[in-house]
Amino acid sequence: MQQQTKIILFFIILFLASSIYLFTIDSRYNDSAYNKNWYSLSFVEPKTDSLNFTIENFSANTNFHWELLTGKEKIETGDVEVQTGEKKEIGLSRIMTDQKMTVRVSSGDDIQEIYKN
Repeated sequence: MQQQTKIILFFIILFLASSIYLFTIDSRYNDSAYNKNWYSLSFVEPKTDSLNFTIENFSANTNFHWELLTGKEKIETGDVEVQTGEKKEIGLSRIMTDQKMTVRVSSGDDIQEIYKN
């Protein structure tokens, strides 16, 4: 085999091995349930006055406590159970006021907040 052919084959094998490795890593890290240690909050209708929100759970903890606040004042509170891998909508009886409204959700020691002005 000539030297040029060996170099070309080496680069082809190197390219294939690195491509396979990178595709494997990419698919693992793009899987939302890979680390299973997080949850997300979002408003159901962010552009309206509705304060209904969803909790999407990818953690082992399934118990969540939520609070609706205006400034520092608690208006509504509640507890909800969301299984791992599920999404649950929480419907609130309140609608937006002229003040900043905060939804605070806690799960164990982790606290997340979302706001509407």
